[in-house]
Amino acid sequence: MGKRWRIFPHDADRVTRLEKAAGVSPVVAQLMICRGIYEPAAVRTFLEPKMTALREPAELPGVEPAVERIFAAITDQRRIVIYGDYDADGMTATAILYRCLSLLGGNVGYYVPNRLEDGYGLNAEALRTLAHRGAEMIVTVDCGIASVEHAETARELGLELIITDHHEFAERLPNAAAIVHPRLPGTAYPFGGLCGAGVAFKLAWALCQRSCEDAKVTPRLRSFLLSALGIAAIGTVADVVPLVDENRILVRHGLKSLREFPVPGLVELMRVTKLDQKPQLSSEDIGFTIGPRLNAAGRLGQAQLGVELLTTDSSERAAALAEYIHELNNSRDSLERSIYLAAQKQIKEQFDPDEDAALVLADQGWHPGVIGIVAGRLAEKYHRPVVMIALDELGGKPGTGSARTACGVNLHEALAA
Repeated sequence: MGKRWRIFPHDADRVTRLEKAAGVSPVVAQLMICRGIYEPAAVRTFLEPKMTALREPAELPGVEPAVERIFAAITDQRRIVIYGDYDADGMTATAILYRCLSLLGGNVGYYVPNRLEDGYGLNAEALRTLAHRGAEMIVTVDCGIASVEHAETARELGLELIITDHHEFAERLPNAAAIVHPRLPGTAYPFGGLCGAGVAFKLAWALCQRSCEDAKVTPRLRSFLLSALGIAAIGTVADVVPLVDENRILVRHGLKSLREFPVPGLVELMRVTKLDQKPQLSSEDIGFTIGPRLNAAGRLGQAQLGVELLTTDSSERAAALAEYIHELNNSRDSLERSIYLAAQKQIKEQFDPDEDAALVLADQGWHPGVIGIVAGRLAEKYHRPVVMIALDELGGKPGTGSARTACGVNLHEALAA
């Protein structure tokens, strides 16, 4: 099944007017119109995104109460744990806030769930373990907005819960001390497309400003924010959010920061992947080289190592982690090829393209951390939603599923219907 390209209809006169007003070629003017960009100033912002166009972090819904509570915990030396997620967006978001709070003198640690054992989002057993180990505040990144029941568990354990996320809401919001979310109900932030790392970067920026009691931060904190910008760019590209508005700014300038202000782990990861030999980095380098290696660690149940890679200041440890994560990606690639071939065999035997609106595939022995990638490839190939289920080899536990969509089908709505 080949791709079918459809060009958005456009008004030729409008394209000509924008071409002249913005001083761009006819092709660029047509592309801008097709993307819904009609004003010359908006064209210039899109083509040459400037850091000054980033909105002040205090404008992000929930940032101000979150900053005050986190800063109070830092001042009182209460134990703060950043509760992350196991994909590249979650790892980068965790690293940004961990580095920020450490720099500000916080008593801080981090926890990243094991994809294969803990599942996605807040986990009651993990919260109990963290409370037992002395945690007093939990700050989620890239997760938590749908964890209504687990927020109550945190409250029962005496944990102050700050949620930062960008995912879809449940029917009601969790009972948390503060919630930072670009689409928080009752607010009107102009851009709702930030990923978890983008939200974490904004919160870190606001915390740095609060520390300095000024919008202008110290040179030390400025260097941190420039380094964090590169980490946020990785999360933004890896999470495949639209590269428009603030995301476009974060990635454009984050790519420069990855060259000029890289943390030791990224220096070493770029070395083992030979990206250090390129004169400049592109979003493709993140999407096809850096991001997949971080995700491989998460997919194979070792997301903690991905976060450690991004947070260690030891060049020696960074080199060892980069080599190991590079090898994990090779293992992931081998597993992916094997599962893809097995899935294609099932499709050939069972799939009717005229009757089946979706593909549902299952097998024992499939790795639950890898089936999502294969489902994505199959959804793109067959132009319909794909659900893949890794069945328990002994048959004693429920299977673990992953689904990917195509052609504009909203999986969340379809599964909830």
